[in-house]
Amino acid sequence: MTGKTGEARQNQAIQVLRGVAALLVVIGHAIHETQAMGSALGRAPLDGSLLRWSTGVDIFFVISGFIMVYSSTQLFERPGGWRSFLWRRFVRIVPLYWLLTTLLLLGALVAPRLLNVPIDDWRHVLASYLFIPSLRAPGEIRPVMALGWTLNLEMFFYVLFACTLALPMRLAVPVLTAILAVLAGVGLAFEPTQVQLAFWTQSIILEFAFGCLLALAYLGGLRLGAPTALVLACAGMAGLVQWPALADQQWPDALRWGVPALMIVSAAALHRGASAARGRPSRLLGVAVLLGNASYSLYLVHPFVLRPLRNLWTQAIGDALPLTAYVVVATAASCVTALLLYRYAEQPLLRAMRSRRPEGAGEREARSPLPAQRSLRTTT
Repeated sequence: MTGKTGEARQNQAIQVLRGVAALLVVIGHAIHETQAMGSALGRAPLDGSLLRWSTGVDIFFVISGFIMVYSSTQLFERPGGWRSFLWRRFVRIVPLYWLLTTLLLLGALVAPRLLNVPIDDWRHVLASYLFIPSLRAPGEIRPVMALGWTLNLEMFFYVLFACTLALPMRLAVPVLTAILAVLAGVGLAFEPTQVQLAFWTQSIILEFAFGCLLALAYLGGLRLGAPTALVLACAGMAGLVQWPALADQQWPDALRWGVPALMIVSAAALHRGASAARGRPSRLLGVAVLLGNASYSLYLVHPFVLRPLRNLWTQAIGDALPLTAYVVVATAASCVTALLLYRYAEQPLLRAMRSRRPEGAGEREARSPLPAQRSLRTTT
């Protein structure tokens, strides 16, 4: 795939996949809400056990590793590259997360039963803002906003990534992969009980390495034809199914769920057929890309929609409609809310923070622009 058209198409494939990954998480959480609804209404909850919906997170992690390498090619071996990298990550991740965490804390104070957020003490709240793993409840290493655990792991990966930027890219990625493999090996072999060490040595940390290695393959020119990409994508999707025959297999999560996620991301990233596309993208594709752009907002905001809507649905609609209707409506409402949040909060925050970038950063980046074949942009 060469040229700007091909890269734009490839960007669309990754963005669409980000939207799909976020939707998997949202649908899985909406199905989970039907357990409480079923108990309140005297109905059987929906059975969503066919798929592991949280594999959307595994897909996110692989995409993150891929994009971090791809979008940072000009930062390797550059003086101060680590600083530019961490600033970009801070701008992209932190403001919206801090905003919603604050709203969640305020909601817990005003209407604690509405969102049912367990608040331990000020140390846990501070750790949540600083992306430090801490116990929210016994045996539960989660921040105030529970799904922020993924961002805690992302931030740890970013720090490790920044430490390797002093090396050439071809050396940095193997070194980073080795570090992540050692951490995962420590977790599997010793099962540490210290909170931060236990969190940072989960096997799923290897999924970032999968994405980094995939980026090296992409930058090295590896491409897949449509038949191969389709087979790879189908194999990955089949891997999302919780097959009964595999239920008793004690595989590390990075292998059981990370490998199917890698297959799916590889099919999207390496498919070379997109460069042959002609004409304007369809309206459906445009909507899918837009949802992918707003996937971070969708991931963060959907709990603010699902729980209140569950309570409202139980009281106002009851058993007049099947619980499947709740999942459909809740998912659609989450998407609409995320698009509004993306338009009126996430994008303005990004613009405001990027205007405050460290002095001289813009000049340095202007002197070392990415070559055309590496012009892929993403909101990851």
